[in-house]
Amino acid sequence: MRVEVRGDHSDWVSTSGVPQGSVLGPLLFLVFVNDIPEWIRTSVRMFADDTKLWTRISTLEDSHVLHDDLDKLMCLSDKWKLGFNPQKCKTVHILDIQSTQSTR
Repeated sequence: MRVEVRGDHSDWVSTSGVPQGSVLGPLLFLVFVNDIPEWIRTSVRMFADDTKLWTRISTLEDSHVLHDDLDKLMCLSDKWKLGFNPQKCKTVHILDIQSTQSTR
C-alpha cells in the first residue's frame, strides 16, 4: 500500500488487516466479519465494529461452548490482524435469582 497526492507518492509498505481511513476499509471489514454469526454457537449481536456474545450458563458444557466461541473470535482476530481493544472488552455475570432459590 502507498499514498499518492498530486503525483507524489510514499514508499510501498506491507500491511495486513483493514487499512484505517480508507474508502474500502469499511467494506473490507464487513467481508472479514460478516460470517461470524454463522459459526458462533452462542448468541451474537454485531453493530459496526462492536460484537457481543452471550449465553445462559447452566452446565459446564455451556461454559465450554462460550469459551470455544471466544477462542474462535481470537483466532479470527489474529488471522486478519483485527485486534480486540482490551479496554473495551467486558464480562457481565447476571445471577438468575429464581433458579438459585429453587435449588435451596
